Amino acid sequence: MSDIDTIQRLCGQLDRGEIDNTRFLEGFTRELARLIGCSRAGVWVFVDTAAGRTLHCVAMHDAASDRMVSVTDMVLDELGPYFTALMRDQCVLAADARTDPATIGFLDDYLLPLDVRSLMDLCFSVNGRLFGVFSCEQVGTTMAWSLRQLQTLRQVGSRASLALMRAAATPIDTTPGALFHPPEPRPLGFPPRRESDDKG
Repeated sequence: MSDIDTIQRLCGQLDRGEIDNTRFLEGFTRELARLIGCSRAGVWVFVDTAAGRTLHCVAMHDAASDRMVSVTDMVLDELGPYFTALMRDQCVLAADARTDPATIGFLDDYLLPLDVRSLMDLCFSVNGRLFGVFSCEQVGTTMAWSLRQLQTLRQVGSRASLALMRAAATPIDTTPGALFHPPEPRPLGFPPRRESDDKG
């Protein structure tokens, strides 16, 4: 059995009701950190909040402590260079996140307090529309991300995106055509806010 098959097995367990959303997300992020060989791995989804358009972390696993950890949301309007790079390239690879132009914007609030030195973030889609981001982080030391690591993330996204959509249980409309679809050439559009979002 290949490494990616472990992810597929978790998706099957969720689909059959053998594990709940929480156990799936815990197992998924733990396995993702192991597959990539990084300190921490997380899943974020695009949402609208009172603060603005945001990436919300639904699960983050810390491999060193072997436990789930909480992290703050990332507000799009406050981190323009990061989101611009993410939407343009569908990924952000920062071997030195503390000096990379795309990630230096959250140096004081995120990178320094958590001792994060390197980031590899990759968008994933559901029904052909962007839904969220995989985040791989290296703590304490830097990491030069490899093409193999990036390809592994892409394989994970192709196998697990539907399961992640179900497990994330966000208020975003996930019918075909309703998810995030960045316009050209400046891809910073999001789905319109729904009335039900304001009641949550």
